Amino acid sequence: MKVKDMIPWKRREGSVQREGANAVHALQADLDRAFEEFWRTFGLPMSRGWGTGADLDTSLRLDVRETPKEVEVLAELPGMDDQDVDISVAEGTLTIRGEKKAERTKEEKDYVLRERSFGRIERVVPLPEGLDIDAANATFKNGVLTVSIPKTEQSQSDVKHIRVQRG
Repeated sequence: MKVKDMIPWKRREGSVQREGANAVHALQADLDRAFEEFWRTFGLPMSRGWGTGADLDTSLRLDVRETPKEVEVLAELPGMDDQDVDISVAEGTLTIRGEKKAERTKEEKDYVLRERSFGRIERVVPLPEGLDIDAANATFKNGVLTVSIPKTEQSQSDVKHIRVQRG
């Protein structure tokens, strides 16, 4: 077997064709890439999620950690303040939403530059059972949101450790 046979995509005439992938999703990815390349030609930092208000950026970076005592979710929200963030818990899921608005004006003798950008982000994180939602807390520092949800006493005592033996 050749290494090329193990790669799940094939390149055809400048676009990536994934075997078995939905054609609509492939077309959307190609269009997104084309628009990003278009904006890059002007040297503008435009990327998915920061164009019109209808854009929704789901690329919010998360770390989810589970310890014997709690579940902790860390989210990177650069350029946002704590009042730009909304956190909710319902039906076993944690939802983090944020909205960023920026406006910049630069006036020189030959031109006036006005830029406005805004965008929204949202991530939904499934939560395990046995959490004390009422004792959850959230902190926001240096663009990083930390949500800590402690486990109930019952779920902490239900943990069983299994000894690993050599075979």
